[in-house]
Amino acid sequence: MSAGPDLRRAVEAARWYHTIELPGGIVTRGEYDLRPAVAQVPLPASLTGRRCLDVGTRDGFWAFEMEKRGATDVVGIDLDDPSQYDWPAPAPVLDAAARAEIEQRNQCFGIARDALGSSVERRVQSVYTLDPEVMGRFDFAMIGTLALHLRDPVGALMGIRRVMEPGGTLLVKDVVSLSLSLLRPRAPAAALMTRDEPFWWIPNRAALERYVHAAGFEVLDSSGIWFEKNGQTLPRPPLRQWRKAGSLGRYLVLKRGAPHAWVLGRPR
Repeated sequence: MSAGPDLRRAVEAARWYHTIELPGGIVTRGEYDLRPAVAQVPLPASLTGRRCLDVGTRDGFWAFEMEKRGATDVVGIDLDDPSQYDWPAPAPVLDAAARAEIEQRNQCFGIARDALGSSVERRVQSVYTLDPEVMGRFDFAMIGTLALHLRDPVGALMGIRRVMEPGGTLLVKDVVSLSLSLLRPRAPAAALMTRDEPFWWIPNRAALERYVHAAGFEVLDSSGIWFEKNGQTLPRPPLRQWRKAGSLGRYLVLKRGAPHAWVLGRPR
């Protein structure tokens, strides 16, 4: 799709999760703007000759970034059908309006891929069932802001380990608990956040490292905490409405962004 009126109309009609810069000065109105996070995470400056996996790719922001850095082959995986998410029971029944919105969201990767002239492959695939006989093996894998949505985050990382080359590198970037990281900086701890949404464990920094180690990786490095920027379409309630956000902590996340950390690992 050329950088003209057709592309602009397609971008405006879709519901974007990621803020992505497209040709012709078009920037998608995403719920999250990960462009500043590129400077925060240790994504290799060059991925030339490496086969890369983006777990939880959604609109493809990190997959396209890997491709820009010279990756030979990039595969992004995600689930398009919300009924397959890790919902706390009972899982919701989606009405026609909700399914129409999902369809709008599922178009975003293809629009961005075509506009960028990208060769990234997107597969509908659960991280829990990754199989090297089907997927092959990868030299570099990233899972970004997905573990909090998973009932079994360690099991997910074990799934990634199955499809990694022995000398490969794993980058885990996820939401962490600021309070638990400050109160218990060395003791692994996590808050259970189940509501009527697919939200599960919010670990402190020590627990995020423990996830990686427990899944069979050697921890090579880890970061401090930074706040990942929200995009244009995520609501930012005024201070007087913090009670409507559910809690003061959730209000701060909507206002400033969620606290994040990263861990770098290698299969043991």
